[in-house]
Amino acid sequence: MNPTPELHQIKDLEEKIRRLSQEQARTTSDPEFQHRLNTHLLALVEQRAQEAERYNRLLQENLHELQMRKERIATTVHDLKVPVTVSLLNMELAESETDARVRGMHLTAVRRELEFLLDTIGNLLDLERGSMPETGSVQPVNLHDLADQVIDRMRILTRDKPELTLVNDLPANMPLVRCDLHRMTRVFSNLVSNSIKYTDSGSITIGMHAAEDPDASARVRVFVRDTGSGIDPSRANKLFQLFSGDENRYDSNGVGLVFVKNTVEAYGGHVLLDSRKGEGTCVTLELPQARA
Repeated sequence: MNPTPELHQIKDLEEKIRRLSQEQARTTSDPEFQHRLNTHLLALVEQRAQEAERYNRLLQENLHELQMRKERIATTVHDLKVPVTVSLLNMELAESETDARVRGMHLTAVRRELEFLLDTIGNLLDLERGSMPETGSVQPVNLHDLADQVIDRMRILTRDKPELTLVNDLPANMPLVRCDLHRMTRVFSNLVSNSIKYTDSGSITIGMHAAEDPDASARVRVFVRDTGSGIDPSRANKLFQLFSGDENRYDSNGVGLVFVKNTVEAYGGHVLLDSRKGEGTCVTLELPQARA
């Protein structure tokens, strides 16, 4: 929305008020004429106030739209970074590999990442056109299989960290969750890649919490836990704010966890973060269980 016409209208009204005030100052001998001038002047002032309120409202809407575009651009860049990085690393390994079978495995990984990248771009374009709902294509998803795929993708990012292992500790027969497969893959990819970035040794584990209350049967609580650097608990909440994350933990712009939080909450779920400086981090996702 363009607020420029409203601004011109406000300026025109201010000019009319100025002229009418000058006319009022010159004509003090006719009380009836003075009354008509006052009435007209008050009407113009009220109209000016209404136009100013309308202009401010449009300005706020424009600022909100610009902020939303800024967030979408930041999220897009973040989402495209992981598959590009994984593709480049696999290409580098394929170029230096003499074993045709192993080289083929790396090239297959590149193809898989490019397909994932193309799918992500398509989803982002659909979302920008407004043809795709915020929750995506909701369906029953097996998080154990999803975790296997994510770990297989992310393992190449640990090639310079031989003392770091990626573990899928989710039970194969765990309850299915209700979500969009592609977006939930991006959620776990964000969490695992962030953990890899700040964990040099030990493990990064995708696991499942035991049920703690009677209502838990309708929820599935899974986690991504690492043995990395961690952060101070007082700064943990900032990680979920765009462009205000901890400079020593996760991305400084906070895009990854903002996407995780927004996506999980879109399905009626919750995200919890537990971390201690030097003791690692655990991100818990509470997701609705898919009904049979």
